[in-house]
Amino acid sequence: MNHTLRALLAAGAAMACGLAFASGGGAWDPYVNRNAPDIALSRYQGGELGLVLTSYDRLYLYTAWRSVVLGPDGLKTAPNPNDGLMRAIGNPRGGWSSGAEANKYYDGWQLAVSAALKQPPTPAKPYANLNNCPSASYTFAVDTLNELLKRSDATPARLSAWVASQRQVFKFCGDDPDAPRRYGEPKRIIAAPVELAASEPLYWRQMQQYQVASAAFYDQNYSLSTKLFAAIGATDKHPLRIWGEYLSLRSQARAAVYLPDSARQAEWDEFQKARTDPALAAARTAAQQKKMAAIQAGIDHILANPTLAPLHEASRALGRSMQVSLTPAQRFAELSKLLDDPRANPYLEDHLGDWRVLAKELLQQPYGGQPDQRAPMRADAGFVDWMQTIQQCNEDDAMRCQAQQEHALAQWRRYVKEGNKPQARVWLLANAMLAGPLAPELEKASLQVAASAPEYLTLRHALARHYRIGGQNNKARAIADAVLSGHALAASNSTSTRNLFLQERFAVATSPADASNYLLRTHSRDLDPDTGEVRLSTFAGAAPSAPQVDIAADGKRWLNSGLSASDLAALAADTKLEQGLRAQIAIAAWMRFELLDQEAAALAAAQLVAQTAPDLAPVMNRYRSLAGTPERRHWMIVSALKYGMSPMFGWYDSELKSRPANDTLADMWCKMPGSAGTPYQENTRAEYSLPMPDLGDTAARDKELARLGTLKTATGYLGDTVMQRATATPNDPELPWLLYVTVQSTKGGCLDEGSKQLSKSAFTLLHQRYKNNEWTNKTPYFY
Repeated sequence: MNHTLRALLAAGAAMACGLAFASGGGAWDPYVNRNAPDIALSRYQGGELGLVLTSYDRLYLYTAWRSVVLGPDGLKTAPNPNDGLMRAIGNPRGGWSSGAEANKYYDGWQLAVSAALKQPPTPAKPYANLNNCPSASYTFAVDTLNELLKRSDATPARLSAWVASQRQVFKFCGDDPDAPRRYGEPKRIIAAPVELAASEPLYWRQMQQYQVASAAFYDQNYSLSTKLFAAIGATDKHPLRIWGEYLSLRSQARAAVYLPDSARQAEWDEFQKARTDPALAAARTAAQQKKMAAIQAGIDHILANPTLAPLHEASRALGRSMQVSLTPAQRFAELSKLLDDPRANPYLEDHLGDWRVLAKELLQQPYGGQPDQRAPMRADAGFVDWMQTIQQCNEDDAMRCQAQQEHALAQWRRYVKEGNKPQARVWLLANAMLAGPLAPELEKASLQVAASAPEYLTLRHALARHYRIGGQNNKARAIADAVLSGHALAASNSTSTRNLFLQERFAVATSPADASNYLLRTHSRDLDPDTGEVRLSTFAGAAPSAPQVDIAADGKRWLNSGLSASDLAALAADTKLEQGLRAQIAIAAWMRFELLDQEAAALAAAQLVAQTAPDLAPVMNRYRSLAGTPERRHWMIVSALKYGMSPMFGWYDSELKSRPANDTLADMWCKMPGSAGTPYQENTRAEYSLPMPDLGDTAARDKELARLGTLKTATGYLGDTVMQRATATPNDPELPWLLYVTVQSTKGGCLDEGSKQLSKSAFTLLHQRYKNNEWTNKTPYFY
């Protein structure tokens, strides 16, 4: 299918589906691509699947199904054109065109006009103004203008008239450099190109007839453009006759699916009603079939004309796209039957791309009490059954998931019993993707799959999960360690897959030191999705940026509520971790020791902070030189404010710098966890984090967390500390600033009960005691 036509169909499907697929803009997993593989499409299409997820788009699930059914040897002999998967998607994954790329067609047109009319080049317009008309329309216009220049009767006046008409055409499709069309604007009324006088030569008048027809097409006046293009196709010796009949057919096809804005709501209402009204559904189907028959008759007429051979394939493609639009259920059944043969070419005539567009509507989950009509489709095609089994199993519906798991197991047993058919392999994969613990027979079969098989990494991950859930941690570690150090994972070059195995291995770590080996994860979004390599900066001349590496949600939760302060300090001393990370962990240990009144441990941790963060050495040396808890505690709080230090782990930076005094807030911690595993702002849900490993001195950890959990937020803790300081040490020169920070911190964020009273008390003291002070003048209100 033509990519432009597919985009139009997709837009139509989106209209039909309402807001069912709208993004909520919620949390996402930066370490694992959940909807698509992070493997180069050419390699994924060739059977290098990495770890296949149930959340993948149907197109990638189909590719996985085909690869597993065929196996490595079958993939070598089956038709598998290198660019098939990319073409089926229709656009680069997550890609966008640069301004220069988008402008080159428009710029080429402007240069051609300047050369033809011998005028200075037109100044370049912003990219946003030039992305409406199809690039092919600019290319066609440039080619036509160059041909006109070759004619002996090409006078400046005639060339200028043709250019003026063409510019008017571009205005109809939205590219008016002097008045760009904004998204959502009402349709503009634009004057049609002015027809040439009858005294002008027939050739030039006929060339403009094409422009008038094109303007009608872009103006969405399809009845007129159908008529005008048909007249061009029926005119003997017309210079553009070859295009006439085909473009008339395109106008007819566009009219068959076009809905003006004023009719969209009525169409949606009727579409919804037809779901439960068989008579209305039959009438709509009959009307669509009638339109399709008329379009097919036009296609057949073109195909029967050998002089139109250059447009035969485009006409066939147009017919296929209209089958998708007008008779979707029938076309879906045809495509499903074609795609169910893994030895056939799924990319022939864009079968897979067309099927994907249709599946978005026909295989969507019923809603609003509507009946589930997907069962017959599952029965008609094995890959649809397999795909639906995977996609209908989700965490939100345990009963439905159980039914799909039982179905997957039954299908696997069926094909094993029938001589271990190739379908057994793909149903084994389905079981591995859906199950927690594996049945003994599934475990045995999964262990026997060779490392060269496309499904190998997915099955290994399922085995690691199976052993972890079953408490067989030694086996889980052995599986994960072998994969993490093995050739299959290295060859896949999949950051997502590696991160998922690191997550499994972290969950069964034997000690804090062992767990630290699996803390760091690489962001999958920092890799180019089509090459699997480091993504190049989009700025010209910029050097490639290194992928971002940090700690995922499971590691952050473990650091925040899984370890005692002593275990944190020991981890900070582990030199195999990056120094910036060690510094942040050391800071967390130091502040916890201080908050827990563990004086000796706090002094030792301060020394560790100085070693791992040399810029903080003066701060830590001052802390260690102070006498008594009140002074050290105050110094810790003030230093934490100035440098943004925290007893809780959120993110880390290799540099710890002082913060601007004006912008400093008491944001060092919110309410701290009171028990092991209690979340603290970690992204555990979006990252599907596993249960936290229970390691280290758990008795000390539980006692410490119980006490830390009783403390106020940093704002409340700071406020109490500052108000006490104002009484105990009224001459402290930093008190005005500290009162300012206290008031500013009560604006929002993590607050305790009584924050309003705290704000008022700090404000009142600041204004009563420190009149005309810099920080008093910057605090006109309390909150």
